[in-house]
Amino acid sequence: MAERETTLDTAAFLDSPQAGGIAGAKRADVHAIADRFLACCYEEVGKAPRHLDGEDLHAIVGHHLPARLGRRDPLAAHVPAVLRAYLEFLGERAMVSQMFELRRALDGAMAEFEKAVATGVQPHPAPQKPFVHRAAKTGRNDPCPCGSGRKFKHCCGRAGD
Repeated sequence: MAERETTLDTAAFLDSPQAGGIAGAKRADVHAIADRFLACCYEEVGKAPRHLDGEDLHAIVGHHLPARLGRRDPLAAHVPAVLRAYLEFLGERAMVSQMFELRRALDGAMAEFEKAVATGVQPHPAPQKPFVHRAAKTGRNDPCPCGSGRKFKHCCGRAGD
């Protein structure tokens, strides 16, 4: 399903005036960049481009897209122009509530993208600390937290409830 959506969205973009107005980029290069970007949207993030937010776009541009390009790939020079044109196309084609945030995220992630493509080293986001629930557990013989006054094992802690 993701391949089909990627193909359809790429074809719609390539037929748009925004794709035709990208200076200095061949149609095949625009096609390759748009196809890889959309594949990241659908496969890596799991969202249609119109549903992306700034964090999603930063993850795509800064982390996932460089992985789909080779080290010092000549396509990388056209990525900023193609992605800006795609956002313009998307804004005209669909209602995108996060458009301002997407444009800011694109500008912010470009330096990270260029560094990743130039060095070939993919940046990894900092690992998150696991969530630790700090509340005390309710014991079987403790009063039920629902306020009934009965023991937890005879109230909300029953096996059938």
